[in-house]
Amino acid sequence: MRERGDNGEPGRLQALTYVDQVVGIIIGQAARGRILPGGRINELQLSQELGISRAPIREALRVLVAQGVAESVAYQGVRLAPMTAERVQQISEVRFELEKLALRKLSSMREHDSLAKTLKNLIEDMRVAVRRSDVLTLVTLDADFHEAIMRAAENPVLLKFWQMLRPQLMIMFGLGARSKPLRKIVEEHRQLLAEFESGKLKGLEETLSQHILADNMSIDFASIIAGTSPSHQKKRASSKS
Repeated sequence: MRERGDNGEPGRLQALTYVDQVVGIIIGQAARGRILPGGRINELQLSQELGISRAPIREALRVLVAQGVAESVAYQGVRLAPMTAERVQQISEVRFELEKLALRKLSSMREHDSLAKTLKNLIEDMRVAVRRSDVLTLVTLDADFHEAIMRAAENPVLLKFWQMLRPQLMIMFGLGARSKPLRKIVEEHRQLLAEFESGKLKGLEETLSQHILADNMSIDFASIIAGTSPSHQKKRASSKS
């Protein structure tokens, strides 16, 4: 088995967690635009890159289909789920309601210092990722920031529903990061933290609505995906030569 790169890149796998690690690698590659929405997930290629049999890869693909991240198409294999405007809206609306519910639960709790410290540390790590132009780490930290809020609400059912969306959110975050400066992503989370620390629930919900609904739905994912496709890259290369 070969060891490569970081999360989202083929690397050394642990025997007892093959499936989970393959799932993480596929999501990481999708967040980086190396597997595009609607694109086929090549089982044989992954098997060769990771140096493992195809059995855990097939199981990982079944997990991704069950999560809604991928879909099985007759005679075409498994493909990453399309990222249509309608799909982005549906995911964003559900996510907003889940996070809004968590914030309302938090507003009735007295102790927030531990959460605020966690969020500040995550923002600092995000700043480091931006300096390094490390999009995958930034995307992961973005998801970690929101998951920390969900965990702090101490509602396991709520957290579980949010975690079901996390893989799809990471792909959205990764593709969306291509449409704006990375530092703007950090600033958006600074604003969320500032509202959280102010203790004003209404202002926090409005900022969250802007962050999740308005910002996500303003991103032209179709153009980003088209611009990331291999055929588009070839056209750009030929036009420059």
